Amino acid sequence: MIELTLEHKRIWVQGLLIDCPMGKPLENCPARDARALPIAERLNLTTAMDENQLDQIISHHRNCLNRREHPERYQNG
Repeated sequence: MIELTLEHKRIWVQGLLIDCPMGKPLENCPARDARALPIAERLNLTTAMDENQLDQIISHHRNCLNRREHPERYQNG
């Protein structure tokens, strides 16, 4: 997997704060509440985040996207 630079992580999270890639965010989405803020505030949020915070949001969204695109992989039984 390609290692993202800090700048690319910020850009990715900015995009996630604009809209959910799946169209409708789940209840546990860490970006859900932030999406209600004015766009300038959302962009400023990413500037204030440290790399660990960015990584956590990206990781959550990667996992969420994978689970939603491939639910058969995560079914019990």
